[in-house]
Amino acid sequence: MFLRVFVFSLVTFVFSGVLNALQAATGPDPDLIQLVQFAPALGVGVMFLLFRRTTRVDARFTPVAVAAGRSALVVGIVIATLLASVLVHVLAGRDWRADSLPFPFGVLVVTMIIGAAGEELGWRSYLQPYLQTRFSVLRSSLIVGLLWGFWHIGGFQHGLVYMGLFVVMATAISVVMGAVLQEARRTNLVVATAAHAAVNLGMMLVFVEESGAVFPMAVVATLWTVAATAVHLTLRGRGAPVRTKVLQATT
Repeated sequence: MFLRVFVFSLVTFVFSGVLNALQAATGPDPDLIQLVQFAPALGVGVMFLLFRRTTRVDARFTPVAVAAGRSALVVGIVIATLLASVLVHVLAGRDWRADSLPFPFGVLVVTMIIGAAGEELGWRSYLQPYLQTRFSVLRSSLIVGLLWGFWHIGGFQHGLVYMGLFVVMATAISVVMGAVLQEARRTNLVVATAAHAAVNLGMMLVFVEESGAVFPMAVVATLWTVAATAVHLTLRGRGAPVRTKVLQATT
């Protein structure tokens, strides 16, 4: 169990460094797409090579009604949280409007979906269900959220406070996604990608979250924590650990 989590995390971090270096050398605009987002997907590829017979990825596209319904639910939560954050900024007399978009909106939608899928193939399609063979949905979501948050090591350039708030936000979002995915019937990739892309697009449209400003990050981290608590309390009890052959065969 812990060996695989360590191997996946290590490989993902190593690929992240390689992809960041490749982006710096080849020059794709990071506002359009970040190559590092494909590191978790490459990590899953390595897990298939090392543990081929017992590596499972929940990346089905059917049942369509389930995938669409769960995606609509989680995107609705994202929109509600973003609107609440705008309201907080207005009440506090803070500027919340982001600068003009660096690329046409339609192009950004496509690249955000592609990038989000690259991440979620690893975090919520592989690691989340793998952890749930041993732990509850909540505990699995917390572990994935912490790893996912600290994986964004670029946030440290803005200071420990900013990075700490970012990790809180990422962990809370992970709890929300984990709760919604409980009845997704292995359509994790579709649902998590919809949520992830919606968060990234929403933050780009509303805030400049990578500017290093603490106030916007504190607002979204707090609101996502509230959302995570509410969603967990509403959907709890549906995600007991699932003992499967995957667990029995793990190292």
